[in-house]
Amino acid sequence: MAIPSATAPAGTRVFLWAVASMLAVQIMSSFAVQSIPVLAPIAAPAMGVSRDDVGYFMALVFGAAIVSSSAGGLLAARYGAVRVSQAALVLSGLAIALFGLGTVWLLVPAALVMGMGMGPPTPSSSQVLARVTPPRLAGVAFSVKQTGVPLGNMVAGLAIPALIALGTWHQAAWIVGLCCLALAIAIAPLRAVLDVERGGEGRSPLAALREIFTPVRRVWRNGDWRRLALASFVFTAMQVTFGAFLVVYLVQRLDRDLATAGLILSIGQFTGAAARIVWGAVADATRRPVLTLAGLAFGMAAGSATLALVDGGWSFVALAATSLLYGATAIGWGGVFFAELARRAPAGDVGTVIGGAQFFTFSGALVVPPLFSVLLALFGSYALNFSLLAGGSALCGLSLLPLARRERTGG
Repeated sequence: MAIPSATAPAGTRVFLWAVASMLAVQIMSSFAVQSIPVLAPIAAPAMGVSRDDVGYFMALVFGAAIVSSSAGGLLAARYGAVRVSQAALVLSGLAIALFGLGTVWLLVPAALVMGMGMGPPTPSSSQVLARVTPPRLAGVAFSVKQTGVPLGNMVAGLAIPALIALGTWHQAAWIVGLCCLALAIAIAPLRAVLDVERGGEGRSPLAALREIFTPVRRVWRNGDWRRLALASFVFTAMQVTFGAFLVVYLVQRLDRDLATAGLILSIGQFTGAAARIVWGAVADATRRPVLTLAGLAFGMAAGSATLALVDGGWSFVALAATSLLYGATAIGWGGVFFAELARRAPAGDVGTVIGGAQFFTFSGALVVPPLFSVLLALFGSYALNFSLLAGGSALCGLSLLPLARRERTGG
């Protein structure tokens, strides 16, 4: 994480610290979550469950994230984004530590705690960025911050196999947990710089829980916010199934070793991270963020359709190219999406609106991964599943075109 220059203007330093620190939180949060699917090929048999059951685990994670993300924006407004991010990191670290104990009956609590830690970082960090980011850099700044998701996934794909090789899968999980705790401690000094909008420290956190679905109702009542939020349902479904099932698919069905499968996943994740910045710059330069999102939806359809064609005869290069195509689109959308929501939200209310939209965003991850697992159990065909995802993504792209046309005319 780059240290902002002491000679830079105060506003610039705050902006750079905000982007760098919130990026670090996103990376660590995603690292913790994605460690589970990468550990699954080894951890699942050790616990006596199927590798394909990772879809059910991830559904529980995102089910809890639906609740915690809606509350995240409200809590950030009262206690500050840094404090909320610290709490989220501690919860993520606790969850992966519970998973590392290797006990079946701890899987559900681990998934729920992981989800409670996963939800708050995006709305809370968006609240800060919306306040300190120059409007002309919104797409790029949000995209840089959101690269933390694929970067964290990439780190998991590379680091977890290496940690297992050096020890055991249990120890690998516990190391991830310690990393979460270390970052929570490291960002504490930034609270004095970034948590300047907090206004409810005298109130109980239960007050935010009583209002938890107010952001969701606000998003649903606004037609444009609703259309974007529903599109994010599909985008997240595409992204999460890629991360949750690719390693298992390559190991179990195509007979690749864990290190190779993790590397192929990381190629897609790294491409997605880089693509987020590119798509953010494209959206800023063209001033057509919704059209950019529609194009990405069609790109996701092409990537998923290509993945449906994969078979055991494909070379490493072909598999890596497929991962690259999928990753550039299904992972590259986040920055453009959240920047556009932030642009449309009232001043000072960005975290609340994004938290409400994430109810729908995370619902895609709640619904689709278990459905993916069910269809695998019924038909045993990854090709069928990825083909269905391709069709859904294409329809999503079509649904965004009316909003993109209004965007062109300034409507």
